[in-house]
Amino acid sequence: MRWSAGERKQLWPILEQVMAALAPLEGKRVLLGNAAGQVARLLAQRVGEGQVVGVDLDPKQLEAARRRARGWGLEGRLEFQRAEPDHLPFPDASFDALVSEFIMFPAPQPTRLGLSELARVLRPGGKMVLTDIITPEPPPPEVQAELGRIGLDYLCDATRNDFLGWMEEAGMRGVEVRDFTGLVRKVWEARRGEDSTPGHRRAYMLLLDDPQNSIGRGIFFIFVQGTKPVVPVRKGLEPRRVVST
Repeated sequence: MRWSAGERKQLWPILEQVMAALAPLEGKRVLLGNAAGQVARLLAQRVGEGQVVGVDLDPKQLEAARRRARGWGLEGRLEFQRAEPDHLPFPDASFDALVSEFIMFPAPQPTRLGLSELARVLRPGGKMVLTDIITPEPPPPEVQAELGRIGLDYLCDATRNDFLGWMEEAGMRGVEVRDFTGLVRKVWEARRGEDSTPGHRRAYMLLLDDPQNSIGRGIFFIFVQGTKPVVPVRKGLEPRRVVST
């Protein structure tokens, strides 16, 4: 799934939420779970004397990201490294913040990185921010194939409560989930209005009109944040929140 420049502008409130969750960014070392897209540039421009490190599984994606960083003049503040499917190549407590932004730039290759591995590289007091595209009940394979025709080729089989539980199991506290489904749905509606490809009609019908699988019924776009405690907190002492936006 790739958004046009105009679509990314419409989705800017999601990026604003990411930046606000990490503020202040000055001087921080941030891990970005994707080497694609403009989020790396935005973060690198705001960390000042800090650093942004993007990771990816694909050597070609990494090389393309490095070329972009050179073109942006951000080589000192922005670097990219290859990760393993189930392991991050960094010592414990290496970063002040971590961002995984699947709404904006889904990874082209799946990983097996659990949230505990992500939390491992966070320093105490560090913030973890995730965005994702979830489907509590996975659509049938034929529906997923149709959605792939229009670029929606990534779905996470999970619920909001799954993310809340995963974050808490990883030791994160102050966990909050926000729902950006309504905002993203408007972008897809606008894309349908501009896309005249006959072979895409059924896909848009499923994505926007289907009573079971459409956006807001079977597909949701979420933002999740949590903080690694400075002092370990016993499980269950802090409430979890799901917030509609």
